[in-house]
This record gives sequence, C-alpha cells and structure tokens, in this order.
Amino acid sequence: MNDRISKLLSRGILLAGLTVACGGFTACSDDYDLDDKGNFPSWLGESIYEELKNPNQEKLTGTFTNYLRLIDDLGYTEILSKTGSKTVFPANDEAFSRFFANNEWGVTKYEDLSNAQKKMLLYGSMLDNALLVEMFSNVSDGETAVTSGTAMKHTSGLNVIDTITHFYNRGEMPQNNTYWDRFAQKGIDLVMDATRPMLVHFTGEQLIQNNITTTGTNSDFEVVTGKTYSDENNAFVYRDPIIKKDVTCQNGYIQQVQDVLVPPGTIAEVLRNNGESNLFSRMLERFSVPFYTSSTTVSYNDYAQANNLPLIDSVYQKRFFSDRSQGEALKTDPNGNQVSYSLAFDPGWNAYTNGYNNANPLSDVCAIFAPTDKAMIDYFVNSGTGRSIITRYGKLPNTEANLAQNLDSIPINIVQTFVRDLMKPSFIDAVPSKFENVVHDGSGDMMGITLDDINKNSDGSYDVKIGDNGVAYMMNRVFVPDEWASVLGPLLHSSDKLVFYYLTQLGSTNAASNAQSVVNINFYAYLLSMKSNFALIAPNDKAFDKYYLDPTSLGHSNNQQRMIHFYLNKKSPYNFSASTWTYNPETGELSDSTKLSDNDASYQGIGSIISQIKDILNTHTIVLSEGETLGTDKYYISRSGAGIEYDGKTFRGGAQIDNGRPESNVVEKSTQTNGTTYVTDHIVEPATNSVWKVLNDNADRFQKFTDLCTGKAYNSELTKNEMLVFAGISTTKDPETQSVPANAYRIFTDENTANSGLDRSVYFFNSFNYTVYAPDDAAMDSAYSKGLPSWDDVAEVVAQGDQLDDGEEKSALKTKALAMIEEINDFIRYHFQDNSVFADKSSIRNAHYQTAYTNEVGVPVSIVLNRANNVITLTDASGATQTISASGNLLSNKMTRDFIFDSPARSASTISTSSFAVVHEINKPLCFNTSGTFDAWKNSAHAKVMAAKALKRLKHVRY
Repeated sequence: MNDRISKLLSRGILLAGLTVACGGFTACSDDYDLDDKGNFPSWLGESIYEELKNPNQEKLTGTFTNYLRLIDDLGYTEILSKTGSKTVFPANDEAFSRFFANNEWGVTKYEDLSNAQKKMLLYGSMLDNALLVEMFSNVSDGETAVTSGTAMKHTSGLNVIDTITHFYNRGEMPQNNTYWDRFAQKGIDLVMDATRPMLVHFTGEQLIQNNITTTGTNSDFEVVTGKTYSDENNAFVYRDPIIKKDVTCQNGYIQQVQDVLVPPGTIAEVLRNNGESNLFSRMLERFSVPFYTSSTTVSYNDYAQANNLPLIDSVYQKRFFSDRSQGEALKTDPNGNQVSYSLAFDPGWNAYTNGYNNANPLSDVCAIFAPTDKAMIDYFVNSGTGRSIITRYGKLPNTEANLAQNLDSIPINIVQTFVRDLMKPSFIDAVPSKFENVVHDGSGDMMGITLDDINKNSDGSYDVKIGDNGVAYMMNRVFVPDEWASVLGPLLHSSDKLVFYYLTQLGSTNAASNAQSVVNINFYAYLLSMKSNFALIAPNDKAFDKYYLDPTSLGHSNNQQRMIHFYLNKKSPYNFSASTWTYNPETGELSDSTKLSDNDASYQGIGSIISQIKDILNTHTIVLSEGETLGTDKYYISRSGAGIEYDGKTFRGGAQIDNGRPESNVVEKSTQTNGTTYVTDHIVEPATNSVWKVLNDNADRFQKFTDLCTGKAYNSELTKNEMLVFAGISTTKDPETQSVPANAYRIFTDENTANSGLDRSVYFFNSFNYTVYAPDDAAMDSAYSKGLPSWDDVAEVVAQGDQLDDGEEKSALKTKALAMIEEINDFIRYHFQDNSVFADKSSIRNAHYQTAYTNEVGVPVSIVLNRANNVITLTDASGATQTISASGNLLSNKMTRDFIFDSPARSASTISTSSFAVVHEINKPLCFNTSGTFDAWKNSAHAKVMAAKALKRLKHVRY
C-alpha cells in the first residue's frame, strides 16, 4: 500500500474513495503529499461535518443548518467529523424551506419532525461507503474485477430498526386478509421489510450501458424522472439532481442534491401511500402477510436497552407471498401451511433482485404498471368490461363507493392473474422506449402499452413513482391479463361454466403437476393467443350434467355405450372429476356408474379419457380469419376438423343433425379481445357416421360408386386383390419403398381390422378434413358410358389372361388390366378432395383444391371450386362444370367422421385419430382427363403409358 495512504490511516482517517478505489472501483494512481507539517493537501478539505458547517461556496451552494441539526440530534456529529467512510447527499436550507412548505408528512418546520422522521432524512441520504459519482454504477466482485455502467442502487444508511412502525388498529392494516386479524386489538410493531433499504440513482454511464434513452422528446429518462438530462446534469438520486458533486472530504464525499431526499420506501409502500392507487394497492395487499423477525427484534432491543428506551416484545416484517422474496419463493404462511397463490415477486422486498441478474443484484429494480383509482373505476364500474367481473363476484351494488369491497370479493386466484400481469421483473426492460417489448404474463403476447396510457401530473409530466426497489407507472387505463380479455374470460369469471374452464387447464402450467405429465396438450395457452380470432363454444356446467356420449363406445358389444359425466370437484387436483355410466341408446337409461380416479400417477382415471377431453376441446373451438364472426355462413370447421352448423341461435354437430342427439342452444354470448365466447346448454357432438356409412345408408343413390370403391365384380368370383396381383401390383411389402403397392389402390379399410373405426374408414384419410363428391348411380352410368371400366371389365381381362401361358399376349393383358385399374383408381380418388367445403353463403373464387388423385410422381392434382349463395360450382380437368346446391334435391352437406380407435370397436376406449369429411352427391362424374372420357386404356399404346405411369408412381409414393 502507498506510504502516504498508510500515514493517513495511521492518523485514524480513511481517505474516502482512494481506499475504496483500491477495492476495485477505480485505479489507485494519485499521490497525495503531506506538507512539511504533516497536513493534508488544501484541496482535500475538512471532514464532512466541517465542510457542511463552513461550506465553501465554490464547492457547495447555500448553507446546511437543517442538515447539521439532523446530524447533531441523532448523535452522528463525531462520526461525520472524525472517522468513517461515508457519502452524504445533503440539501441546503433553501431546499428545506421548500420541503417544509410542502411535504407528505405535514411538517411545517424542523421542530415538527419526529425522531423517526429525522432518521429517515439523515440515514436515507447517506451511504456507508465513499463513492465518487463516476463510481456509482460500478460493481466490484470483491477482488479485482470491476463492471462499470451496471449499478443503479446502493444500500442506504438506514437501518431496518429505524423503520419500525406501530400500527394501532385493524383499519391501518391490509384489508380482506385474515393473516392480520390477530393484531386487531393490540396492534403490531412492523417493518415493511427486514432487509436494508436501498438508494436508487441514475448516472450517464448506467443509462447508456442499459440503452435507456436520455435525449429527445419523451426520452426514457425524462418520462421516468420528469427531469431533463444533460452532460452537465447527469447524476440523479431518485429524480433529484446532484447539483454539486464529488466534494472531497477527509472521511468521504458530499454529493449535494437539489431537494431534500425523502426515502420513498418500497414500491409496495409507494402504491399504498400515494393516494392515486388505493384500489390496486388493496388488491396487492391481499398477498401480504406478517412474519415475526427475530433478528430485527433483537437488534432493536439491544439498541433500546443501550439508550434506555422501552423494549418491544415482537417485531414483524410485512412480506408478500411470491415466487421470489428475499432470495427465494415465499409460499408458506407463518403457520407452515402451503398457499396456492403468489405474486411474481415481492414488491416489498428492499433488496429486490430481478432473478436473472443475480450476479449483479444492484443492477436493476422492478417495474409495475399500476392503474390509478380512476382507471379502476372506469374499468370495473363505468364502461369497462370489468363490470361483468363485479357482477359475478361483487356482494354489493356495483358503484364507485362499493368498489373496494367488491374487489375484495373477487377470488384471490383471479386477483393473482390480474396483479401478476402488471408486475414486470426488470425496470431496464420496461422503460418507455421498450414498451413494445413488454408482454403479458400468461401468453407472452405484447401488452401494447404506449406513453398515452401513462397518467399525467398537473404540470404535464408523466406520473411515474420511484421506490427504493422499483418504478411504478401510474396508468390511466387498466391492462388486463390475457386470460381476462381472451375467450376464456367469461369462463373464469363465472359460477356455472367452470367445468369447461378446468378442462382447458389440463396440461397447462396452472394445472396439477400430474395433470401436466398426463396430458400432452396445453389448450389453455392456445386460447390465450391474442392475435387469433376464436369462436369458443363453451358448454355450461349443466350441459355437462347431461353427460357426454363417448364415441369410442358406439361400437361396444351388446350395444353397451358409455356416457361420461364431468362435474366440479374442488378436492380434485384438476378441480373437476368424472364418472362413467353405461348407456342404453334404445331406452335412454343410465346404469353402472364408475367414478374415475383423480390420481393419474399411473395414467389411470382422468388420464384414461384424455383423448375424449381433447376431442371436446378441439370440437368446441373454431378458428376464424381476422375480423370474421360467426353468422356469415351456416357451416364452420372446428379445430378438430369437425363440421359444425350454426344458425345464430343453435350449434349442431353431425351427431345432432343425423343421429338425434340434443342440439346446443346458445344461452350467453360475450365478445372478447381474441374472439367470441358462446355459452351453450349442451355439448356439441360432431358426426359419428363414417363416409362408408353415409354411402351405404343411401345405397339407392350410391351403390355403384360404393361397389367401384370396394372392387366388387358382379359377374366374377375374382377378388380385387387377385386382379391387382395379375396386373403386377404386389400385395406384400416392397423392400425398396417399405410399402405395400396394393395399398395405393385401397379406398376403404377392411372390416373388423385391429384398429378399425366403427365400420370401414377411408384408407388414405389422414387426421384432416375432406370433401367427398359422391357420384350417384346416374353419374356412374354416365362415367361408364364414357369408357370408365368396371371391375367386371377388369375381371374379364384377368380371366382371359389366366387361360394363357406367359408370353406377349398375356403380358399385353396384364398391361391392359393395370391400365384399367389405374383408370378406376384415378377416377375414385379425383372425387376425394382435401379440405371440407360446404355449400354455403360466403364467396369462394377459383380456388384450387387438391384431390387424392396424383400424377406419376405422386403430386396431387387439383380441382377448381367456386362458391356463392349456397351453391358450389366445380370445374374439372375437362373444363366441364356442375353445381352442388344446399337446397337442391341431391344430398349435400352431409357431415361424416372416420375413426381410428386403439382397439377393435367392440372394446375401444381411446380415439387414436379421426378424419372429418363432408359428402356431396353429384349426378355427373368429375373427369380428370382433358378429353372428358375415361377410355384411354382401350388404346394399347395409351394403356402402356398408363401402366408405366402407375408403376412409376408406386416407386415415388408410400401408401
């Protein structure tokens, strides 16, 4: 160590700044020579106390009588006169005059100050180390490394015991919070936090380092502090500028501030006491809880005993249930009980750190977008959508006078969602220039905050409060969490729509941990997408009391179908339970109830009906285009792919239209930010009839098309597979493609296969929605007249070939058979289209929809579709057109669903997958050939081309 510094230390004086600099804040490069009498350099000045007592007006401004009285009255004279290493932020007497003329304490002269207030003014304007302004933002690792431009706060000179306050009655304590009730009679000695209060500062280096703007109109700095930043005026404590900086004393530094520093307290206290945010603070305080603090109690009583003051039996600190409080989560109450609600962080934590910057705990504070009382009244009482919340939960008439008590009636889990959304962990990331990046707590969508949303003071400045651990933007409107504003909002704020709400919670971060592991979805988060436009159909709780017909049971043995009853159960980890009932569709009777277990550790109980729950959620969600609302059309496609009919009053799925299931009437409708919620009195039940069943139930129309699809030959005993094999299409797995070539010619699955649906499913459907243009018998006759071969035609060729030995003639017959089969397959597949399109009202112009017919390299071929006024017009490859009318004599808009279950239908319990389709009858065939005919196979040259095409395609596509 430098000899000169050693001489200073030997005289009991710590040269402020220099020794701290040796700790890593700046370089120890200056040499300070004593004169021949051993005196300090003249520029070093006297002690802090002496410099304030006899201020050099070249270094300081004004006199400091009041500040010196604080020092004297609190017994701090000797400390600031002789020893120590301090930084003080005094205000001159002129500033004190302004303070006594207007302050929140109501004191008008020095003599009015209590001892506690004096401590606040002195110790709150002091640091227990010596810092140059340029060192304010430096952070040392305690050894050699220094990070500059980082710190924005330091621990103040206030001791926790200096902040003890006695609350005498229950009215002074947080309301609607039973943890405080036991102190109603005797009161409570309380500190707002048992960690040391901080002093927040802004310096040029720290602002620049963190991309906090300082120049231009409405810079971040100007909005937050209400002050103008300049290169000369670039250091502030809270919003108070340092007007005389770095006055070097023998025991520290004086940093003279413009106005009297009054420690603001934590941001929780700022919101509680500012008079503008009483209602929001009341909600925040519901999460507060008093904890006994032995360290503070002992510290105070040691001090009291030494100074002949009364002892205190118990000192408590106010903490907030939160994910982060004094370094860790606080979710256990003073009695050791776990609580299920919490804030994002403790707004009353003096030493707040933002969680992801723990290496530099001095680097940031929190931010809260706190609505003013006026904004809360506008939202909950006057014109805001919050009125529905008060209507749901409030116990008194919804008036401004009753609002505080009505807010108390909102369940704390719902209040939690609201408050957490307005709390942001990083002030640096939430300065005005970064408002566009501030997101909602739930979905991560942008909140859309602008400067215009901040309340303004009477002088035109922005209303921003700075506490010792955070910044509060006082907002002139209420920003609500996505959950409140989304289509989930009407469910959350209800008493009769909670079963469906809790179904959406499965798999979300709000759900029980075992629910998250069992359910491989997070539908809750999906519905929080505020950029989407949903029509959410939400059955009320009574709708679930009418039970849900489990589609997996429709094919059970002995016609023993299954109903599922979902009902509220707050004791369940999901907040609901379910029971199953045996249902007799012929009599409508229910019997043999079984309650499903709530314990899903081994995927039992609720976990066993997850596929059904997913089906309910997806069926009841319709995704609309931007600006679209239900009612323009009659038919809509749900997220599951199911077609749903809506006439403005009632929803009907296919099972409700065709199978006699009760319809779903709309009993309530609510427009939300990301769509509309339609509350219904019955669950929407999608189609259960397969494409196969619709064709077979209308055999008088579609028998010939059905027979063509299955490969039926009327005049031959040859099977379809036998004909395929003759044509060179293998029915075994190809080692090259790992596919069975014959599957390319399958239209429906075989009956009673291991994973079949209720009957026969369309083989090439794949968990999507489709349209089937089903040619009726008249259309099939037309196709045959235009050269389409039948399976009898193919069988005749095969029979001829079977009579021949191998050779050119037989080879030619094989080629011909393959060309015929290819023509049939292409014809059928050209009538199956991706995407369900109903004959409906809205217009579709020249849309190209892919069909299941593919070219030689497996690329789907499209068909052109137009729609207007409930009529579909199709244009095929030949240029021929035909229409499908919703009001015509032909079958149209028939909803279907092809299931694939986990096991045969007689014992199925899980929906593995399903595909939806709409079937339209057409009385003219669609032609994929530009010629308009289907007879190319009759020409031997063309037959070879078709056969080559078929073989080439089989090499490119797996079926």
